[in-house]
Amino acid sequence: MFTELETFILSIIQTLFDAWGWLGVAALLTFENATGITPSEIILGLAGWMLIAEHQLPPSMIFLGGLYAAIGSVIGASITYWVARLGGRPMINKLARWARINPVHVTRVEYQLQRWGIGLVLVGRVIPGIRTLISIPA
Repeated sequence: MFTELETFILSIIQTLFDAWGWLGVAALLTFENATGITPSEIILGLAGWMLIAEHQLPPSMIFLGGLYAAIGSVIGASITYWVARLGGRPMINKLARWARINPVHVTRVEYQLQRWGIGLVLVGRVIPGIRTLISIPA
């Protein structure tokens, strides 16, 4: 069961990378940073393997891939930030209910953000799983 799922996911990613190249990496990282569903570590690892090794590109292409990854990451985090910023607390409460997050946790994170400020955002952006969520209270 898991083997078929893994094969299916890898074939979709391979098709996306073959069709879109580095723009596919940016698109997947935008999706990852906006939703948190797909881990960027997997996307970037597969991008390196599927785009550089399989197509026998020079290692200097890693820097171009990093640029596209950074662009996708910033766009995705900005989407989450602006949805929370423009939607306000009602949007946060709706998303929290949908994701089954206790409202007490949201209040606690808001307090921590007021207390620690930008440092909390900086640390939260480098922790997998937290990097998507930290854009919401920010």
